[in-house]
Amino acid sequence: LIIVAGICFLYLKRQAKKLMLSKRKLQKAEKAVENSIRNKSLFISNMSHEIRTPLNAIVGFSSLLIDTVEATDEQKEYADIIQTNSELLLQLISDVLDVSRLESGKLLFKYEWCELVNHCQNMITLTRKNRTRDIDVRLQMPKEPYMLYTDPLRLQQVIINLLNNALKFTPDGGSITLDYEIDEEDQCMLFSVTDTGSGIPEDKQELVFQRFEKLNEFVQGTGLGLAICKLTIQRMGGDIWIDKNYKNGARFVFSHPIKKRESEEK
Repeated sequence: LIIVAGICFLYLKRQAKKLMLSKRKLQKAEKAVENSIRNKSLFISNMSHEIRTPLNAIVGFSSLLIDTVEATDEQKEYADIIQTNSELLLQLISDVLDVSRLESGKLLFKYEWCELVNHCQNMITLTRKNRTRDIDVRLQMPKEPYMLYTDPLRLQQVIINLLNNALKFTPDGGSITLDYEIDEEDQCMLFSVTDTGSGIPEDKQELVFQRFEKLNEFVQGTGLGLAICKLTIQRMGGDIWIDKNYKNGARFVFSHPIKKRESEEK
């Protein structure tokens, strides 16, 4: 028995040593991955800044040139092409930078109390100005004033992304509706953007939240908008998904935690 016990002890000692070595290797690998992610984020941030600076100059001076010089229709058309494509590149850079900051946790959120009706109505007004087709964009009414503790800028970024995405896939005569309601059971606000467009096949619905995923390559965009929405909402403590029960187009739904003000808790 003593011999058997000794053999077992030596075996367990060897296994413990192997386990310790494996643990150290795993820790080194995890550290290497963290450094790689950090270096990637730093590279993307620096490159985005360096590329954005000359692009801002191209956009600004091409616009100034047309405004100050008597240009022909052909020259104006060329300048519009320069400006449009420069703005698309700027949007791509901003989107890549946002994804990088969200993944690294460096994107700061500034929370404050925000009145939802006015905030959402302003987003609807902005989206109406950006539309190029006859599409009815509306906020589901009536709505009672509601104060939500949120980052108004990030909330607007998510909703505007969803509204603009709906604009791309909704035909003339269609409609886009922004709505929200309180989920008392889960203590969250449920926002939804519903369109009467082409819809999304059920087997593709999870793919749309992946980076650079585009279901239609002929539609302008970076393929990052919905990925940014998902990362932002998750950082805010919520989630986003597609309503599989809606069949007349597409309906994106996302949750946002609610917090009661001190006056309401008393």
